[in-house]
Amino acid sequence: MQPSFDAERFTTDAKHNWSSVADRYDRLSATLFPPITSAFLSFVQLQPGHLVLDVACGPGYLTTAAAHAVGTAGRVVGVDLSPGMLKLAMARATQRNLEYREMNAEALDLPDGVFNVVLCQLGLMLFARPQTALHEMTRVCKKGGTVACLVQGSPERMLFTSLVMKALVKQAPQLKQPGAPHLYSFAPVGVLDQALIQAGLWHVVSSRVSGVFLFDSPEDYWKTMTEGGGRTGAVVRSLPEDKQKLVRDEVLSEAARHASAGKIAIPYEVVMAKGLKP
Repeated sequence: MQPSFDAERFTTDAKHNWSSVADRYDRLSATLFPPITSAFLSFVQLQPGHLVLDVACGPGYLTTAAAHAVGTAGRVVGVDLSPGMLKLAMARATQRNLEYREMNAEALDLPDGVFNVVLCQLGLMLFARPQTALHEMTRVCKKGGTVACLVQGSPERMLFTSLVMKALVKQAPQLKQPGAPHLYSFAPVGVLDQALIQAGLWHVVSSRVSGVFLFDSPEDYWKTMTEGGGRTGAVVRSLPEDKQKLVRDEVLSEAARHASAGKIAIPYEVVMAKGLKP
């Protein structure tokens, strides 16, 4: 019998896994994610003077961009579960209107009704209890303030991650554990909107953004995904060597099909939604 999902163990493992890949994820974020961050901030429309919370801030690229957007009259707080990620974020923090704290998104150690805007980019689908995290984000948001999340899109269009995940599940179907979060939980039309509504938000609107990430070769894509992805790399390394080889071979073969102008162009899709706190 497959063991039941252990949310506490999942969170503890996530803290370790993301810290262990912090340096490599930092490089991945810096090279691949700027267009996503730009699209998200345009969608949210931060204003000078806003007090902003960035949940699951990682190495701090969205946090830094938000601090620029709100100006010296505003302030941004970035929180993350991973000490390794926060170490990188704090090392590059030069703005006086920016600070970082270690914190679990599902139990924010912050007072009620403080922030004009609460952001979460590529974090919600990774939480053991995402709806709990959404309620926490709503709790710390001011009345009339905005809570906005960006998550991965459908596996058919978010090939950036699904090429690897599909191969993993094929070789190790036990990885699909009932009750556990997965990368595409909020991808279907309306699901992210409904999650924000259930958290107590209204006037919820959403948008999808797609594009391609470019890699030098199939091997470059494989290395990026297995060395820079917190749980993905850990799951790959947990498999027997023969299974790891089967996964790698399938991913390299699929990635090669996306060759374009001397590069490997892997499609991505993200979903953004925001709502107001009544």
